[in-house]
Amino acid sequence: MNKTILFDNQKLFGEGGLTLIPLSWRREILERGFAGLDGVVHIDLGRRERKLKQRGYLSSGSVGTLQLMIDKINNYINGQLYDLVDLYGNLIRNVRMDLFTMTGPIKTGNHAGCEYEIIYTQLSL
Repeated sequence: MNKTILFDNQKLFGEGGLTLIPLSWRREILERGFAGLDGVVHIDLGRRERKLKQRGYLSSGSVGTLQLMIDKINNYINGQLYDLVDLYGNLIRNVRMDLFTMTGPIKTGNHAGCEYEIIYTQLSL
C-alpha cells in the first residue's frame, strides 16, 4: 500500500493524511418523443466521465517551500490528461486536474502546512 498518491508519476502531495474519493460515472442519455408514439425513445449514449475528490494536508519545512509545492500542483491545471496512482496502488488513467483549493490558512510553527482539496475529472476513453 502506498503512503501517498502519485500524479504524473510524482509525489506532489507529500506523505500527509490523504483521501481520494472517486464519484460515480456520468452517463449520457438522449430521450426523444415522436409523433404517433406514446412515451419517449430512450437512447443510452454510454459512460462519459467521473469526478474524483482528493483531500489532504500539505506540509513543508518553510512557507517558501510550501508555496513551491502549491505552485507545482497548480501547474498541472492545464487541461492535459495524466495517470494517477491511488493509495492502494491502483492505476487510474486519463485524469485531468481541474481545481486546487486551500481549504484553510497556512499554518506555521516548526513547519508550514495547509489543508487542501483537489477535484479531478477522469475521462472514459
